Amino acid sequence: MSRLPLVLYPDEILKTRCSDITELDQQLVDFLHNMAETMYLSHGIGLAAPQVAENIRVVTVDVEPEQGGKTLMHLINPVIVEAHGRTVYEEGCLSFPGLAAEIKRKKQIHVQAYDVNGGLLDFEADGLLSICIQHELDHLNGVTFVDRLNEVQKKLVLREYLRQRAEDEEDAAIDAIRAVHGK
Repeated sequence: MSRLPLVLYPDEILKTRCSDITELDQQLVDFLHNMAETMYLSHGIGLAAPQVAENIRVVTVDVEPEQGGKTLMHLINPVIVEAHGRTVYEEGCLSFPGLAAEIKRKKQIHVQAYDVNGGLLDFEADGLLSICIQHELDHLNGVTFVDRLNEVQKKLVLREYLRQRAEDEEDAAIDAIRAVHGK
């Protein structure tokens, strides 16, 4: 397994609807394992294919990573067939490092997807699992969690995120120059 590079906002792939998987093969299974490793190494609880530059409808989710992979789920072509209730949760995203915002979601969802063996998964989710799956499925539809904010909140949050990212890039450039010049 290997760690995949994460795609960061504002990359265009994060705004693109993903294509359905039509064939389950070893290459896809290997990709899903690499997604899981990337998610764990990045300290995430969910990862969608576009976040690692693949325009396909797969997600990896594990809301209890301390269980050592026992609760890991790979969802292929997932869909939410029913959703009920409302909840608000402060979400983060591996494609927006350091950013968090309170997002409104459905409280309970009914999900259908395929697993890595081609078997149909049909289950109910609530709590953090429900929130995480909704967040990752948004990615498959070209929607990021900041798109769920009202326009004023979105503008403020993105301005701060982009400012911080520019500062981080400037700091990295300064560190690189110092390393080259031995200072």
